[in-house]
Amino acid sequence: MEITIKVKAYMTKPATPQFDFMQKWNNNKPMPYRIMKGEKVKETKGMVYMKLHADILAEKNYTCIACGRPLTNPVSQYFGIGPECGGHNYVHPFESDEELKAAVEKYRKELNDTEWEGWIIKSAIENFSELEQSDEPSSEVQEEKGKITIRIEESKKLKCGQSGFVSFKYNARIVALMRAQGQRSYDANTHVWEIPASKVAALKEKLEGYEVEVIGEYVETKKNFKMPKNFKFKTKPFEHQLAGFKYGLTCDNFFLGDEQGLGKTKQVIDIAVAKKEMLGYKHCLIICGVNSLKWNWVAEVVTHSDEKAHILGQENKKGRLVVGGNAEKLADLQNIKHLPYFIITNIESLRHAGVRDELSKLCKAGEIEMVAVDEIHKCKNPASQQGKALLKITAKTKIAMTGTPLMNTPLDLYIILKWLGIESHSFYAFKNHYAVMGGYGGHEIVGYKNLAQLHTILDDVMLRRLKKEVLDLPEKIRTTEFVEMGKEQAKLYAQIEKQVKGDLDRIKMNPNPLACLIRMRQATGYTGILSSSIKESAKLDRLEELVEELVENGQKAIVFSNWTDMTAPAAQRLARFNPAIITGETKDRVAEQDKFMNDESCKVIIGTIGAMGTGLTLTAANTVIFLDSPWTRAAKEQAEDRAHRIGTKSNVNIITLVCKDTIDERIEQLVESKGEMADMMVDGKIDGRKAEVIDFLLN
Repeated sequence: MEITIKVKAYMTKPATPQFDFMQKWNNNKPMPYRIMKGEKVKETKGMVYMKLHADILAEKNYTCIACGRPLTNPVSQYFGIGPECGGHNYVHPFESDEELKAAVEKYRKELNDTEWEGWIIKSAIENFSELEQSDEPSSEVQEEKGKITIRIEESKKLKCGQSGFVSFKYNARIVALMRAQGQRSYDANTHVWEIPASKVAALKEKLEGYEVEVIGEYVETKKNFKMPKNFKFKTKPFEHQLAGFKYGLTCDNFFLGDEQGLGKTKQVIDIAVAKKEMLGYKHCLIICGVNSLKWNWVAEVVTHSDEKAHILGQENKKGRLVVGGNAEKLADLQNIKHLPYFIITNIESLRHAGVRDELSKLCKAGEIEMVAVDEIHKCKNPASQQGKALLKITAKTKIAMTGTPLMNTPLDLYIILKWLGIESHSFYAFKNHYAVMGGYGGHEIVGYKNLAQLHTILDDVMLRRLKKEVLDLPEKIRTTEFVEMGKEQAKLYAQIEKQVKGDLDRIKMNPNPLACLIRMRQATGYTGILSSSIKESAKLDRLEELVEELVENGQKAIVFSNWTDMTAPAAQRLARFNPAIITGETKDRVAEQDKFMNDESCKVIIGTIGAMGTGLTLTAANTVIFLDSPWTRAAKEQAEDRAHRIGTKSNVNIITLVCKDTIDERIEQLVESKGEMADMMVDGKIDGRKAEVIDFLLN
């Protein structure tokens, strides 16, 4: 019986003076790939002799057969091997799908013809338990294995309605099968395994040849979608958003893992409003893993629904909305009946015992019946205050949200699955089951195992779509993301704003009044431009998070600013991503362009709008981030089109970072508008009624 095995990297290396196994046992002929398929010929206590061949038959493969790393690039997934290992082009080099398929077919034939046989150290086979299971039981074992009984009853430890309770005389192969179940629980006192009743049929197939008795009947409990009578979408959903909406109305608890830019926020808002209409929900709580997303949610609720939103602790001070401390948040919760349907807070609020306990009490009392956690991967640490606190916030409907591919770091899934009620084990047990420990003292995570089980669990609970797979999206997806300045940055901005407004008459008379506002704009970017003692930047903090998420998704990013003084600190913050840089000081723009387009280690290109906004092709990225906008929409679109041009294979995500309650907001209104005032802006100057534009920007 053939089986696919994955070995540790040292089995693909020639012998060394320190490790001569390959020379001693295989004539120094290492395995060509870490992932191969074949059958066992013979074995000793510590080794197994196998005949293997490469095997890439699936249309797409998500792990490189040579090095074992995840494949996130679409082209690499077709080839089944990464560019460094296989030598193919990381950027899509083909004019048509037919050319791609022909190249893949030829390349795969060469790979699939590769054969190898020899001795392998058992401990080097990461999925050795599967190899053991592949052996057919002998007739003696068949006689001893006895009967397997599966009772279908109401769930006990698993929260899935009905469970299958599996009992059998001890058999190592059956135990291995039970351990391979995604959701499972074992009662050491009764020696009975519990799995979801929905998985019993699949388990029976794997137990072919054994005598299996099923007692009881599994009743399918999945809800059928039914559009609420009086519900209407305020904004028309794209096809994938409609599918997500329907999914959300048939699942009480799920993981919305759509890639960034596919409109997770709209889907959750629509689901929440529909639940209110259908089931009479009183409140929906939104917990933001990234603090600044609170304001985005307020804006999105207004855009996509007729409901209102309130940030916990929110109050009006001197005409501005500000968020108070924990005392104000607690006061809001104690008067929840006076709050609108959507209540928004940040994950850090849960660190306060009073706020956490009051939220927990309101959820249990039915005042809050839906909870959604945005960027939930930010509270992935089960030992942290906010990680522990989140597990105490439960509701009838729970939605976990993130676009980060957490399968790259499987242990980060623990809090998510635990909160959703899918995982019943301790973190210690979870880590031991999915992580390979090693290093000094055996306390370091050196790899992962049983990932197929984790994939099975996620398939049941997660809805994830990628931009390249969704064909109904617009060509450009624009997002304005608000960030909140820290105390020192806000203080510096207020000082500069006061100085500018105190000199308003002179500014209005200036031939180029916009130049007089640059210091205000730079204060929203990075205080280090204007102060030697204050080094704060809410925008650069968020930029790091965005680029890190994109890189984890196997993507690249383009970052624009108006000023070199802003691109320099951005490049320092992103140095670990080997950035290419194009400003007015760059001597060879083409070399930097080539670095970004062709060097896989270069994940980001940073430049000024003036130097990088025209004449370049940067289609290796499909995300463009503006730290600040140019004065005109035309200039911004021209910069966006470095990524959106011939050669672009997927939709382009445009993200503009805006500091709340600053001149940034007015500039965005001006740039995005198409009225008379916007038409006055020409080449960064005002061509028309200067006083009117300046009053608009500073109001």
